[in-house]
Amino acid sequence: MQTNLAIQISPFGNPDQALKQAQQLSQTYQIPLSTECHPPPKIQLGWHQTAKEPTPKLALFQPESGPVFIDFVQGKKAHRRQFGGGKGQPLVRAMGKIKHRLPQIIDATAGMGGDSFVLASLGFNVIMLERSRAVSALLEDALLRGKSSATTDTTNPELLDILNRLQLIHIDSTLFLQAPPLETPHIEVVYLDPMYPEKKKKAASKKEMNILQNLVGPDQDSSILLQAALQAASYRVVVKRPKHAPVIQLDNPNIIPTTQINSPNTRYDIYSIKALSSKIRL
Repeated sequence: MQTNLAIQISPFGNPDQALKQAQQLSQTYQIPLSTECHPPPKIQLGWHQTAKEPTPKLALFQPESGPVFIDFVQGKKAHRRQFGGGKGQPLVRAMGKIKHRLPQIIDATAGMGGDSFVLASLGFNVIMLERSRAVSALLEDALLRGKSSATTDTTNPELLDILNRLQLIHIDSTLFLQAPPLETPHIEVVYLDPMYPEKKKKAASKKEMNILQNLVGPDQDSSILLQAALQAASYRVVVKRPKHAPVIQLDNPNIIPTTQINSPNTRYDIYSIKALSSKIRL
């Protein structure tokens, strides 16, 4: 059970219903209630609601920043879907095509779901893997709210189809890739976006990254995850990196990206399984 995180009981609505809701969330994700922790952890999972947005959103709270939640209907994700560059953006080009169709994507580091949502909005079916209990809960809440909104709001007819192309699994990605469930589609592309090294200067707009780093800690197993991805994928593995960051080092020094796609601040390292097949199996 995570000891650096607790669940708040919602101050909104019926108190008995709020307690029941918090207890169910605690049981599902094995996170203690704040009333069970003395003193309560600095990071708490609870509900955010305003007069302008009366629908409660599951959110992460910490003293030094405002609430962090996921919203697939409005905000940055909706803006990025509409104005992010469409099929010509580097993220989408990095995924490739298989015989004139879009490949199945495993987002092995789903995080706040931004890249998965963009890919789903452009027709990809994406399985989001997330090992953090708290972040998985945020994603699940955002998917449920998004689907509920899409069924009642006729002004956004594409949203429900997009969200239906997203599947969430709360699991350690390395374990999933080493032994995927029998019902999982054939793994074609694995997408990795490991936690970036923490910068000395943090922009206020990066509060999501700040709270994730405080919650899950620094990246310590990207090379293990990349190796598992290379063994599981049939088409390619795509790794998102800061533009000037080194490639992820593997035990086999012969395994390096077969190509790269660059954008102003980001680089996508692409490992073609066909090109690397003889080296990967060593």
